[in-house]
Amino acid sequence: MKLKISFLAALCLFFGRSGFGQEIKIGDKVPDVMIKNISGLVLDGKGVKEARLSAFAGKLLILDFWATWCAPCRRMVPVMDSLQRQFKKEVVFLPVTYESAAVVAPVLAAMRKIKPFDLPEVTGDVALHKLFPHRSLPHYVWIDPQGRVCAITEEKEVTAAHIKRMLAGAAPALATKKDLVLTYDRDQPLFAPGNNLPASAVRYQSVLSGYIPGLEAGMDIYPRDSVRGQRCNVRNVPLTWLLRMAWSDHNRWFSGAFMRLLTKDSARMQTSLSGQAYEQWLSQGNGWCYELVVPPALAGAAFDIMQQDVARLFPQYHVEVERVVTRCLVLVRTSSQDQLKTIGGKSLVDVTPFKAHLHNTRLGQLIKRLQVQYLEGYPLPVIDGTGYDGPVDLAVDAPLNDVAAMNRELARYDLQLIEKEAAVDLLVVRDADDASSSLKPKP
Repeated sequence: MKLKISFLAALCLFFGRSGFGQEIKIGDKVPDVMIKNISGLVLDGKGVKEARLSAFAGKLLILDFWATWCAPCRRMVPVMDSLQRQFKKEVVFLPVTYESAAVVAPVLAAMRKIKPFDLPEVTGDVALHKLFPHRSLPHYVWIDPQGRVCAITEEKEVTAAHIKRMLAGAAPALATKKDLVLTYDRDQPLFAPGNNLPASAVRYQSVLSGYIPGLEAGMDIYPRDSVRGQRCNVRNVPLTWLLRMAWSDHNRWFSGAFMRLLTKDSARMQTSLSGQAYEQWLSQGNGWCYELVVPPALAGAAFDIMQQDVARLFPQYHVEVERVVTRCLVLVRTSSQDQLKTIGGKSLVDVTPFKAHLHNTRLGQLIKRLQVQYLEGYPLPVIDGTGYDGPVDLAVDAPLNDVAAMNRELARYDLQLIEKEAAVDLLVVRDADDASSSLKPKP
């Protein structure tokens, strides 16, 4: 089985496998397809498990394509629930996911504990995904009471004001969500002959190119292979992501809080934009694709080679790791009693957005996921200050992006996440002509 580390950047990106030949556009009449695997939907006073699209005739139907791993999708659930209640006689919100009910059910249950909602759900969908292919989530398809597509949008267009105008017949000028889909083989080097990526975009052979419209954004660090060596790439991301990969050394990840941008043009290296505005920013010379493929003999030097490439390709910057004392979010022990020691048995790491269950494994499994994913946007570096080196048993049943909620769970193990000064390695980026400046490293 191939193992790899994958990250997605700025957009929730969906890698659909269905064909695109039947794509329905705005203004088209929607085929009366059968929708299966429905739960929580009542039609004509009866609960139904499947229904044709024509069953929603006479109402504005808004299809919400989503997935459990998509944070913006999850944030829209209470918004849709509120709008559904407001327009219950005229509008139907129908969340649709390709994921199975077994995957979706526990996530929805955890979300309802935080804030109850009452929306139907379509799981394991194929038919609607074929009709409305898309590359990023969430993806909204508006179907008018006559069964025609009247809008395809991002989540920001899903508002009460827009729904009122749509129902009144004065269709608002909604921004159309554009999903340019460029297919390619993820198991081949990005720029391999015949892999459907433009050779004209290549600027350097290790390989470097600018932003490529339609290519999904993200990063892959593949494990070393005794036959193929090692391969690492970033796709349609800011320069900061390339720096993070080059200095990660497989053992650490410099999230936003672990970086310091001390450059005159830092606005070209990071942004708070999202969605299509983010892609437009990338296309303005701020987005990069890079891939390094090395043979087995050089696999151990891959990260050194990437750092050398950065120095050659971006000579205007000076990048280094500095040990400094700064304010951090630190996991600490609150007593000397050992509440963590495992009882033994099979190792288990079960982590979702709403829980972290560790059995007979290291605390680093939790810290790493907080750094890389759930607290990646936290303003302070997240580090382990427990000094606990043995395997642990730990069950944190709380949203992993909510420090206060996690602390209530961690208290059972005499643990807390607190803000305090601590020594930490930071990835510091400076202008090359200002490389002598210092963050005043401390022991």
